[in-house]
Amino acid sequence: MTTAYRIGSSLFHVGYGDLAESVAEVLVSSDDNYLTMGGGVSLALFVKAGEELRLHARKLLPLSLGDVGVTTAGKLPAKYVFHAVTIDLDRNLMPDTTCIRQLVNRSLDLAENLRVRSIALPALGTGTGLFPLYQGAQILVQTICDRLARGSSLEEVRLSLLPGRELRESDLAIFYQRAAALAAVDGQTRRLSGAVQTLERFSQDEALERLRPALQDLLQEIREVAAALRQRPRTVEDVDRLQKGTLAGDVGRRAVELAEDVLVEPRWRDSQVGRNALQTRLEGLNTLLNVHYGSLNKLEIEKARYGGLGVPVILDNQIADVTAEIARVEDLMRATRRKINQLGS
Repeated sequence: MTTAYRIGSSLFHVGYGDLAESVAEVLVSSDDNYLTMGGGVSLALFVKAGEELRLHARKLLPLSLGDVGVTTAGKLPAKYVFHAVTIDLDRNLMPDTTCIRQLVNRSLDLAENLRVRSIALPALGTGTGLFPLYQGAQILVQTICDRLARGSSLEEVRLSLLPGRELRESDLAIFYQRAAALAAVDGQTRRLSGAVQTLERFSQDEALERLRPALQDLLQEIREVAAALRQRPRTVEDVDRLQKGTLAGDVGRRAVELAEDVLVEPRWRDSQVGRNALQTRLEGLNTLLNVHYGSLNKLEIEKARYGGLGVPVILDNQIADVTAEIARVEDLMRATRRKINQLGS
């Protein structure tokens, strides 16, 4: 099962899959500082890429923990392989939190500089690197979502997972997908905060002054939601508790309503105020979309437990309702983007 979340203009996919089969333009490998490609993700990529990958990699040696080397992809369908060093054999070093964050950010930096549209990463450091699986999941998804929240030229970022040691695939998949849901809503909520702050500055204008208290209240609510979402869940139960306890969907809806309150005035529709209101509307809808994606993921996981037999009608109806709501929100987002494009940047 793969779940997708939208943060700004980028899609973030999380799910199980063979990284070597990914259609992304960049594949991120996890290896030691001599790029020996002796096991795990690095070996799987080498087997499909061929000797060209190893020959190119030798020109980069030696590397150090936290480095990312770039090679061609050999026979793989990708354009590049990024070799993320998670083990330093010379200094007997293994990855820590700082290293994993650094590898993710460096990989995304390189991908943007190379002007590719898509990148796929494994669960860096949690295999041979022996970094704790659940902590690694939280760090990976949060780092990716934080980066996309700041804006990125990447259209798609994929986190491709393999079953972890001593854990059933389903257990870890649920944690990754739930943690990704939280991180995606968190990232998108911060984008929403920026849009509302911009709109609130325009409320200093006398004609928009009536909206200022509502915008200020919304900003405070967004800050409270963001603070709750920044907690670090360590179990699926922690994630569920945070999802139930936050009001991200409510602030998304309120942002859409306030933006529409501005746009109802004809004098603002073709102005900078109108553009900012439309952007606020888009970010609010995006926040709602990620909340709905998270809800759909939970329902589909619940349905999968029945193995296709005896699925309660109420569960099927809930899935249909959320799916319909996602389609509705996506239609509104497309219409909003068209209006933004018509007004220009």
